[in-house]
Amino acid sequence: MTLLEMTQNILSAMNSDEVNSISDTPESLQVATAIKTSYMNMLDRLSMPEHNQLVQLTASGNPDAPVLMYMPDGCTKINWLKYFDTNPADGTQLQTDQFGAYSVHDVNVDLQTNANGWSTTSLTSNTIQTGSVTFTVDNNLLISAGDFAWALPTSTSNVWMYGTVISYTGTTLVMNMTEIQGSGTYANWNINQLGPQALAAPGYKTVFILPIKEFINMTSAFNRTESDVESFDLQVTNNTTGLPQQFTFVYKNNIQPRHCCIINNYYIIFDSYDNTQDSTLQSSKTMAMGWVMPTFSMTDTFIPNIDDQRFSLLLNEAKSLAFNEIKNQPHPKSEKEVVRQLAGYQKYKSIANRPNYFDELPDFGRHGGMATLGASAGALFG
Repeated sequence: MTLLEMTQNILSAMNSDEVNSISDTPESLQVATAIKTSYMNMLDRLSMPEHNQLVQLTASGNPDAPVLMYMPDGCTKINWLKYFDTNPADGTQLQTDQFGAYSVHDVNVDLQTNANGWSTTSLTSNTIQTGSVTFTVDNNLLISAGDFAWALPTSTSNVWMYGTVISYTGTTLVMNMTEIQGSGTYANWNINQLGPQALAAPGYKTVFILPIKEFINMTSAFNRTESDVESFDLQVTNNTTGLPQQFTFVYKNNIQPRHCCIINNYYIIFDSYDNTQDSTLQSSKTMAMGWVMPTFSMTDTFIPNIDDQRFSLLLNEAKSLAFNEIKNQPHPKSEKEVVRQLAGYQKYKSIANRPNYFDELPDFGRHGGMATLGASAGALFG
């Protein structure tokens, strides 16, 4: 129903004059305003699935704060967040600790191991060729002369060099390439023992939203003496004094973001970005599921953004409010219908049926039917 149709419906119930526009009479405007008020009340009271939608964050575009982004306009809640990883090779810089995340202790950060062989990265410019090829890599890697390995450009696929390690000293890795595919010169490499299958395809990766305290504890442990760790200052207005306060946040510059926190329901700060891909985090690479506040337009043809079956609830709430404000009397039938429809909405508000929250809890060893037995026992002996 359009705003005009709902206004005409309520005016008819009030035995008021007919209108062709919500602005025809002061009373029609009052009714339209009651509809808007009822709609906003519904948004505040009910979590409507149709208002949870995919959104993109707003980029700061500030190279001095490349890991800073903002909540998009109209979005009041973020349920989950992903970032498009255009450089899957950056995963080789992750440090796997006993918790399954990259190490925040920054101890032995250059040690790269996995169950199937070593892996590292290099920013040395090299041309696809056979023969001796030299790379500058991290030090303290578990690389030995004679190891077989692949060198794959991170910016393209189906291009690689394959050969054996001649020597590895300090940060200098020399390999003898015996097989190649493709051609060209590249300055960003993934070098590993697993081959092309070691690189996942580019795609959206989950960014975990952490509580502010946990996020700061994690990023504060980054070693600021290393070249891949930087910091920026964020000014946040104090709600009491109205004065800006400055806080420093630490981040990594060589890997796609894995964690973030949200401050003041507006600032979104990430733990890292990949400076080989972008100068700052990009809005176009974000994907989030968020609750978006819809707008309400006071025009005849406006249709509120709610499911079709919810229009009856909106109409009855608005009718009840209009009767109270304009007629100074209740509309018992509408009020009773509001209560009935609210109960039904809470039960069936999601298109995809699912168990209620209590049924989703684990059983913890309880046997089915115990609640019924308990109730029966209470009836017999209580």
